[in-house]
Amino acid sequence: MRQNVLKIYLSDAEWDHVVGMAESVSMPMSGFARTFLVTQKPPRPKASGVTVEAVAALNRCGAFLNQFARVACRSQTLSPAEIREVTAAREHLLAIAEQLTGDRP
Repeated sequence: MRQNVLKIYLSDAEWDHVVGMAESVSMPMSGFARTFLVTQKPPRPKASGVTVEAVAALNRCGAFLNQFARVACRSQTLSPAEIREVTAAREHLLAIAEQLTGDRP
């Protein structure tokens, strides 16, 4: 648990600059400042070429699809054709993820 506090004063221009830097990597100010101070390098975005929000949305879609498929298979409420459609949708999401990250699970 972090218990120590560092308090600094910034001009409006400095504040705006730091806020912009944190927003550019989709990080909260505290996490950005801590990482920058400790590593002496600005944090890099977790996903290059796309926004972090897009990757998070894709992850949520994939998680929902996996949960849906598991429940449907357990309860056997989907027809074989519907299961094939869910599987195809999952494969499509994995293809998009591969384009975003360059690898496939």
